[in-house]
Amino acid sequence: MTSMDRIDWAAVFTAVYGAPSSAVMARVHTEVLGDEYPADLDVYSFVTKTDLRRFTADTQVSAGDTIADIGCGRGGPGLWVSAQRNTSLIGIDIAETALDSARRRAETLGRSDRAEFRFGSFAETGLPSTSVNAVMSADSLLFAPDKAVALAELARILVPGGRLVATTWDFHGQPVNMPPQVPDHRPLLEAAGFDVRAYDETDAWRERQIRINELMLEAVDALAGESGGEPDKIVANLKQQRITLDLMTRRVLIVAERR
Repeated sequence: MTSMDRIDWAAVFTAVYGAPSSAVMARVHTEVLGDEYPADLDVYSFVTKTDLRRFTADTQVSAGDTIADIGCGRGGPGLWVSAQRNTSLIGIDIAETALDSARRRAETLGRSDRAEFRFGSFAETGLPSTSVNAVMSADSLLFAPDKAVALAELARILVPGGRLVATTWDFHGQPVNMPPQVPDHRPLLEAAGFDVRAYDETDAWRERQIRINELMLEAVDALAGESGGEPDKIVANLKQQRITLDLMTRRVLIVAERR
């Protein structure tokens, strides 16, 4: 058994989303991303406002349609996109704490009647076949243990002609303590029944992620004070994130249409 096999990602993200949102992380992301940071959405990812505009446009949904947001976290991106298009939303996540936060956000935004949040994963969404008009996923697909299985599941739940829009990373090496990664998602998308419409490297992603990592290291004492964690462990985790970043070839925004 490898160290990766021992990681319980549901437990990891249950703890992450069960804790208060990090003010330090929000400050760092605001400093690095500037106007591109969607501060009001309480995101736990590198998603930008430009990414969200692409999600909104490239899902090609209309009022009355349904979007599934897989790996929805606290729900902000999916709720924003669905509100822009006046669609229904189904958020799926492996962390019940994330789903609880997403439900509260939907209620605050007055979207509870158009949004629901359910436990599930990339491999097992729990949704019926051909039940959604579009699928979105912001920076979550890298945690799917089997990318081919995940993409086949997303194709299954989409109506023919429905679109998947996602941000994720291609890797030229396998990071430790992470699920298996791939050098290019396009062959897997094609095999799953998608036609790839766009596969675009996102703007300045590497520079931004490096700078975020640097500033988080500089703020380690504040992070420890905020979370009650041990500074040495936080430093080790941030240094491992930097090593993982060096194995990333590109951060891509995928637009794929289900055949």
